[in-house]
Amino acid sequence: MSKSESGEIPKGSGSVVQHIVYRVPKRNHDSMLRLCKEASGMFRENGGLSHEVFQLSNTDVPLGGFASIANIISADKDEEVWMELLHFKDRQHMKEVIAKMEKDEWCERSYKQSLDLLTPGAVFILGEFDRLTG
Repeated sequence: MSKSESGEIPKGSGSVVQHIVYRVPKRNHDSMLRLCKEASGMFRENGGLSHEVFQLSNTDVPLGGFASIANIISADKDEEVWMELLHFKDRQHMKEVIAKMEKDEWCERSYKQSLDLLTPGAVFILGEFDRLTG
């Protein structure tokens, strides 16, 4: 039985994950990707476990009772929906990493740059999730 099947948390994945969902104009794809790659290294340098970036690849919803995230956040055909996952050991670890990042000048500059790359009027949608299963 694997660790995920047994319900144990895989080593290094942490118990708290921040999800950040946002819209990016297709024309800003390369600039945002470059910024996210830099942010991933900075996140780990400040003690974070892992930082992953995803782009929505399919908006078809084949089952009743489900809705496409692209429709929920009002993405149009000229936009991409992105999601970042930031992994932490626990809530205390998250607070410590965020405190370090708030003092980092590069973080402040990159945050401002990322805001400029979002779809005009869009915001970062943030949620903090506690792991329930492996």
